Amino acid sequence: MSADCKGFSSPDRPVPAARRVAGTLSGMGSTRRSRLGPSLIFQGGCGIRNDMGKKKDDQPAATADDFARLETSEADKAKARKWFERARELGEKRQFDYAIEYYVNGLEYWPDAVEEACKPLHGCAVARRQTGGKKPGLKDTMKRSLNDKDARKAYLNALWLFGHDPENLSYVEGVLKNACRLRADDAAKWAANVFLRALESSPKAGAKQFQTLARLTEELSDRAVQRGEPAFAVEVLETGVQSLNIWRRRFPKEDKADKAIKDLSTKLTILKGKYQDSETFRESIKDTEAQKDLHDEQRSVQAEDRFAELIAKAERAYAENPDDPAVLQKLIDLLCRREHDAEETKAIGILLERYKKTGEYRWKHSADDIRMKQLTRRRRELEKKGDAEAVKQHRIEQLRFELAVFRERVEQYPTDNRIKYEYAVRNFLAGRFDEAIPLFQTARADPRSRSACEMYLGRCFFRKGYHDQAIATLEEAIQHYEIQDDELAKSMRYWLGRALEAAGQLDRARKTYGQILQLDYNYADVRSRLEKLPA
Repeated sequence: MSADCKGFSSPDRPVPAARRVAGTLSGMGSTRRSRLGPSLIFQGGCGIRNDMGKKKDDQPAATADDFARLETSEADKAKARKWFERARELGEKRQFDYAIEYYVNGLEYWPDAVEEACKPLHGCAVARRQTGGKKPGLKDTMKRSLNDKDARKAYLNALWLFGHDPENLSYVEGVLKNACRLRADDAAKWAANVFLRALESSPKAGAKQFQTLARLTEELSDRAVQRGEPAFAVEVLETGVQSLNIWRRRFPKEDKADKAIKDLSTKLTILKGKYQDSETFRESIKDTEAQKDLHDEQRSVQAEDRFAELIAKAERAYAENPDDPAVLQKLIDLLCRREHDAEETKAIGILLERYKKTGEYRWKHSADDIRMKQLTRRRRELEKKGDAEAVKQHRIEQLRFELAVFRERVEQYPTDNRIKYEYAVRNFLAGRFDEAIPLFQTARADPRSRSACEMYLGRCFFRKGYHDQAIATLEEAIQHYEIQDDELAKSMRYWLGRALEAAGQLDRARKTYGQILQLDYNYADVRSRLEKLPA
């Protein structure tokens, strides 16, 4: 047995990971220490301040490394996947304590594995709580500090505690703070959304926690701006604005709330405007004096000029080491970074060639992901041009390709309910409701997509004319969905209203449409449908 597989010697006797998280991962390599110091928050024109908000005028000028994401090698990702796969199996057996331990162990190697580990860990945590799992005791909390000097260790400690008590606001906040310290920005974005939901639903949430969430999302947004990731920057900043709005509603006498909301909302508006109105975000900020603070212009120009050289160097390294996954991944990342079709197509060719040579499906998986991104980007370009017929034909082509991709992935990963969900959605979009329904019914076992599956099931029943089944499914979905005003909640109510209307239950349809108007006056065609209902 290889060293990487120790700890998996008996699939029916999982090794508790608690003794490894705080120290080393037995048999999986030594504990990796974070090389990152305290996180820096970029404030345009305001200098650099540390996590405590104190200005550091004597700090050296920020460099690109100060804003870089945490990088994980392919070798470490491979180690992490072994833990994640075993964790998934344990979760399916409802051995939630062990599953959480295994997810945490894998996250030490790959802290930013949101889809692979953070989300399913959250699902296990919720399921564990619902089945009567105990909260961490004093001994557990003493052993796992959320403020450890080692950011990676503190992050893992927070995840473990969160996994055993997902409603504890301090634990969710600990995950977010330490993901930010570690520069695991995808994990931090996920944690920010989880924290927002937790604060919104908790009557114990304090003003300081809403402010902390806003501050950390602003930090994430500023870092994303520096890296040239405007979409990410906008998304996390929106979470911060939502946090401040909830703070103001919850504490209407707080004088500071209005100013905080105004400042952050203004920043978000400017960011959105520059992102939408310019060909690239970096080009838009070159026209402002703030560019001097955000990035050294000459350096970014040099980086662009050297990009072809960097790709050539990566190609030479791959030619010399064709069997090294890390070398291949570096080349693929470079080819895809600028989102140029020609470079991405070259990356696809390399990946497919590697797949044919090795038979390892992950390479084809990556190639298909790149192609799907290309198709999505092309569709958006056509939509901007306003060519409805071209958009229609492109959607058909894209859907046909994605159906084939996810059909194949279901065959490759038959127990992965998340993939079944994606395949079910494509079948739904293609009007294949008989194929979609059983897939959604199976996929809803995954807590991450349960509510979305219920919504789509209701729509499938509605499209087939099974109005009673649609009503029952959507009513149950709404009852169990915790958030009442997000897009999914409004969609579930909309289709419930449609089903009630089609079933002749007009009074109930009227009431349901009215509830949607209270949340979003301009949602879909709700107003016109409500007005057309007979009195």
